[in-house]
Amino acid sequence: MIDSKNILALDTAFGEISAAILKDGEPFLTRCDSSTDGKTRSTTIVPILANLLAEAELSWEELDILALGAGPGAFTGLRVAAATLAGINSGLKLPILHLSSLAITARQAVTSDELWVIEDARAGEAFAGCYAAGENIHADRCITWQEVDSLEIDQFACHNEPAINMNAFKRVQLLIPRSAALLAETEYLLSETQTGQLPQYPEPIYLQRSQAEKNANVQ
Repeated sequence: MIDSKNILALDTAFGEISAAILKDGEPFLTRCDSSTDGKTRSTTIVPILANLLAEAELSWEELDILALGAGPGAFTGLRVAAATLAGINSGLKLPILHLSSLAITARQAVTSDELWVIEDARAGEAFAGCYAAGENIHADRCITWQEVDSLEIDQFACHNEPAINMNAFKRVQLLIPRSAALLAETEYLLSETQTGQLPQYPEPIYLQRSQAEKNANVQ
């Protein structure tokens, strides 16, 4: 059962360092700290995780499962978070649950209706995924902003300003702290997953298309 497991989850996909621990069913969450924004480094992440473990009165060795906001998202944030968990897990050998960073964002919005999560992927592209009541409706993908403009969107959510005018659509505010949404997505996905089949090495999900795919899209 999930409630009997000690779980540590980490997400840095969009600049903010968010972490959460579930200890025997009790949640421990990082608090919003603007001083960590944009400083996605392992030297910043590890002390935050260590402090959270101390608050939960847990040691690294007492953890049962790790969870990672694997992407899509900012390249540096994904790479550093994955490398940090890889270093932590080199001795622990724990199963690692990979979470969609867009699914975490969807859980920050207070709505059960269909919601598109749209995040800037740079270079004229966007990460897009559609969710409703915690379920993935349309798979996460990397598309051009022109393709975003052609989607059937009633409402959307994002961290940064869209690269196109989306005033015709309702923008839903992200009212739930990301650490709480991170833990909620972790618990949901674990309830649907056989932990024995999880990998022990973190793999970021970048989703950006290759140059060949971009060229084919232009033709």
